[in-house]
Parts: sequence; structure tokens; C-alpha cells
Amino acid sequence: MIREGVAEALKNILGVEEVPLNIPPQREMGDFSSAVCLSLAKVKRRPPMEIAKEVVEQLKANFPPYIQEATLTPPGYLNFKVDWPKFAKDLIPEILEKRDLFGRPIQVEKEKVFVEHTSVNPNKAMHIGHLRNSVLGDTVARVFQWLGFPTEVCNYIDDTGVQVVDVVTAFLYLDPPFFHEGSADLRPIWAKVPENQPLDYFCWDLYARFEDELERNSSLQEKREEVLHQIERGEHPVAPFAKELSKRIVQAHLGTVGELNIHYVLLNWESDIIRQGFWQETLELLKKRGALRLETEGPNEGCWVVPFGGIVETSDGVKSLDKILVRSNGSVTYTGKDIAYQLWKFGLLKKDFLYSSWGLQSDGRVLWTTDRDGETSDLLHHQFGHANRVINVIDVRQSYPQKVVSECLRQMGFEKEAEQSIHLAYEVVNLSLQAARILGAEETEEKRSVAMSGRSGTGVKAMDFIEMVKKKVVEKADHPLEENVASALATAAIRYYLLKFTLESQIIFDFDEALKTTGDTGVYLEYAHARACSILRKAEEREIVFHWGKEAVPARLTETERDLAEVLSRFNSVVVRTGKNLRMSQLTEYAFDLASSFTNFYENPDPGSDVQTPFIHLQDENLRTFRLSLVRAFQIVMGNTLGLLGMPKLERI
Repeated sequence: MIREGVAEALKNILGVEEVPLNIPPQREMGDFSSAVCLSLAKVKRRPPMEIAKEVVEQLKANFPPYIQEATLTPPGYLNFKVDWPKFAKDLIPEILEKRDLFGRPIQVEKEKVFVEHTSVNPNKAMHIGHLRNSVLGDTVARVFQWLGFPTEVCNYIDDTGVQVVDVVTAFLYLDPPFFHEGSADLRPIWAKVPENQPLDYFCWDLYARFEDELERNSSLQEKREEVLHQIERGEHPVAPFAKELSKRIVQAHLGTVGELNIHYVLLNWESDIIRQGFWQETLELLKKRGALRLETEGPNEGCWVVPFGGIVETSDGVKSLDKILVRSNGSVTYTGKDIAYQLWKFGLLKKDFLYSSWGLQSDGRVLWTTDRDGETSDLLHHQFGHANRVINVIDVRQSYPQKVVSECLRQMGFEKEAEQSIHLAYEVVNLSLQAARILGAEETEEKRSVAMSGRSGTGVKAMDFIEMVKKKVVEKADHPLEENVASALATAAIRYYLLKFTLESQIIFDFDEALKTTGDTGVYLEYAHARACSILRKAEEREIVFHWGKEAVPARLTETERDLAEVLSRFNSVVVRTGKNLRMSQLTEYAFDLASSFTNFYENPDPGSDVQTPFIHLQDENLRTFRLSLVRAFQIVMGNTLGLLGMPKLERI
């Protein structure tokens, strides 16, 4: 609010796009300052002090909101002093009045945003790397919903991939009793899952064992090919078994992410993309728009390709830079199906899925799923897809295929949709060497980290991690915690941990670091919020009435009062900026800054004084009203921030 006004004024005066603002070394110089004149000195070929002097003169004619003084100091710094009492008189009543709506735009956007995240293969339990995707995507959706955009959140289920085929083959042929062709009774196959073990956990181990055995057993390789073709042809009973297995594991995944307050609007199944003929329509559209070419010679002979770079000669021989969408044997690549699916998301296909209800989620909303036996969207009075902007949350390893998808849309003439096809890429989660050793991975001292691998069974299962954090929260508490409180704190800790890293940062998972509950953590935010609730609760119990009035604002605010007010005012600008650049780590930075400012205010409201009087014990009624109102304002803004981060708003711990 204050900084934005100053930055905008300096941009207009100096004709620059960015204005850095920082805290000066001595607070007497000003509440904040800028070195923008120093960086412009070379460009303008003028002394920075001379530039700064002209800026100050122009500012004096029309100060930005709440700025009462602008000065300059050598070698060319601009310093600004804020009229804090005036600022507090406007800010605090706005927060108290708007409450949950504070910082939220009044205008409802028309542009629909489609966010796809999680998209875990339904063949085994989720691990912590999958959780990074889910938490990131869920938070992105929450930000857009807050900013007023109609937002549709989807989870793509690849139920036709080789990973599902491998687990189905393992179920049927790895251990006795084996499946016999012609048999329709698969109860003995399902009975292989121990009663005391979740299905997704059983499949985690089964998948790793199968991948290990596959290299040594040629008969298993043959069986895998048979199972693949049976699933593709929809043959009974193998295809229905594969579908049921996928559904059960997806249900387990939904239970896992539900622990972290993650929900969806729609489950999209790859088998339905194939069954509904999306690719056939897309293929004809690609041909019609001239975006596809049939190769008649060279390394891609017989393939349909998207021309990207042609044929090049390398040290390894002749190589094609073009992207194959249809192989010479007629099979469609993953990228081909992704293009068809992306067209559906934008409503560019004439075809659509059929839909049915999966059931109610823990937040009370219906979860929909694509379903071959479902109903049309018209009958459900709900239009899925048809988005204006599509955000695909997928790790950085899929950057090239995602680029191909958007480029294909561009070559088909869908320029606007190509521009609005956003790949939110993030780095993967690997294991620290210590974590890898704990999990039994091979010694790899020369590496900084160890990649998680479903094929080898190396990784931290998501639900195990959630339970570990919950246990750690209980151990660290100075009093017994109720089960729901421990779960809420674990949710806050995990979501914060996975969000605080920048997108470009690889998370090197370490048990000690991930299980921290003090310092820069989600638990710290929850305690700050609960402390504010406790202060207000005690004031109510003592029947302390504090009705806001501008007369309650002191003539001079203390340093900790000023700091808290300034951070509170930044809430809206942080959310708007996060929505523009999709960097969710900015939200965690802001949340920690907000909690720290409140803690400093609570513990040291009168810096320099030997006595720090609790707010409810203040004899000065106006000062008591002001500080309790500031506590309430913090409670509201922190509650809004926790909601955006997908964290519970605990009132008691």
C-alpha cells in the first residue's frame, strides 16, 4: 500500500520499470529508502545526488499516500518517512470491517482458469515428491479463487500407462495363485493383498519386486505384453481388473492428499480420452491446419511429426529434431494424447467426456469424474473445460513435451490458447544421503542427493511422512494435543515446507529438516494465529470492550506497531503479485514476515522500555483499544493468509 505508492510515483518521475525499496541502515533516515538514482547515474550520465534532488522536488509537490517527508542522503539515496498514525487510522478499520474480504478484489473475473495438478500414476502409494506437486497446484488454485477467477481444479489419471500394466501383470503372474486364461474369478488375485496393509502400500512393494524380476524373467516380459494388449482391447476380466485397481489406488491417493486439505473438481481418466475419440479429432485438425506432416523417408519414415527442426547430422549420426506424434506402427505418443487433452481444456474440440459423481469430498464439495457410462455435461448443468487459461503443474523434466503441446496449438492457429498454456515447472524432490541410508538405498557418497525411484522402491511414502510429522508435533508440544490439533499442525508444517522453496530449488529431503516444528515453519504461523486468538479471548473473558475509534491511535507509533501495520498492508499486493508470477514461495515469505512482526509486537510493544505490559492490563483505554485492535487485524489477515496456503486456522493449540 505505502511502498506501492512510492514505487509508482518514482516510476512515473524517472521513467523506469522497476524501483527497488529497502530499509535504511539507520531508522532516523527514514522508514524505507531507494537507491534507484544510483543505478540511473550511468544511464543518464549525471551525478546520482543531482537526480535525487530533482526527484525530491517533484515529490514535494504531490507526495504519495501516507508519505510525510522525502529526503536525500549521499551518494544519492532517496529516503521516505511515513505518517504512521494517519496510515493506521485508515488501515485498521478497513481490516476490521472487511474481515475475510480484506485484500480480496471486489470485481469477479470472467476468465476461467483450469489448474491441473497431482496426476500420479495409479499403480502405488504417493511419495513426498508427488506431494510437492499437489500442494503447489492446490495453492495456485486457492490464489486464483481468492482473486476472483472461476477456477477448475483437475487431477489427470493415467490408467493406461506401462506402470499400471506392470502392477496388473505382477498381481496376475508374479506370485501364486496365478491367473489362468479363461478364468473370470479374480477373488484369489485380490486376496493377495494382506488385510492389515493398504492396497497402495502393497503395490509399492509389488511394483519394485516386479521391476527387479522383469530383467531376469523373459516369461514375465511376455505376460506383460499380453496384459498390455488385453487392457487396450478392453478384454474381460483383465481390463476391468486394471480399471478397478486404478480406482482403488486413486481413492487411496485422494485420502492422502485430503489429509493436507487438497481437493479437486474433476478426475480426468486417460482411458476416457482414448475412448471418446479425442485423438482422432485432433489428428484431423492437425492435418487440416497444416501442423502435421507424414514423413516418407529418413529416420522418421512412416511417422506423423510436428516439424520443429528437421533432420540434422550429429556425431552420433542422422537425428531428427521433429516431434513424433504418431509412430510408424500407428500408435499415438503421450505427447499426441496431451495435445488432444489440451485442446479439450480450452473447449476447442467438438467431443466431450461423459461424467458422473465420484462422491463428496471432506470439504463438502462433489468430486466429478469422467466415466464411459456417465452423463453429458448438459444434463449435469455443469460445463467442464472451456478455460481461458490452463496451468499444468508438472515437474521440470516435462518441460520439452509441454513446450511441444503449446507450440502445436500455435501452429494450428490457436495463438491465444498457446499463449495461455502455462507449464508451472518445478524442480524435483530428492533424498539427502542420510535419508537415503535410512531408507536402505545404496551408498552413493559421490552424489549430493539420491533420486526417489518407484522401480527400486526408494522413497518416502506420503502418508508415512504425514504420520511422522504428526508424531513429531506431538513430541515437541509442551502439553498434550488433541488429535485434530496435531493433524492440523502437521498439515501446516508439511504444506509450508513444500511451498517455501522456490520453483527452481530442488528439495533435498532430509528427515531432520522436514520434521522441524520451530523457526521458519508452518507450525510457527499456527502458534502466532492461536496466540492472537488467545489474547482476544482473554479480553472477552475480562469483559474488556474495545470499539474502534480513530481517537485510539497514538500520536506516535512504536517501532513494532509500525512494522506490524506495514506488513498487514502488504497482504493484497503480495497475493496479486503471486497470482501474476505463480511463485507460491512469496506467500510463505510473507506469512513468516507477518507472524514474526506480530511476535515482535506482542513480546516487545514498547521497545526500549524495561516493562512490557500485556495488552489486556493496559490502563490507558485508548492505547489498549489500539493494540487489541491491531491484534484483531493481525488475526484476520493471518487467517486469510493461512487459508490461501491451505492451512487450518487454529484458535487454540
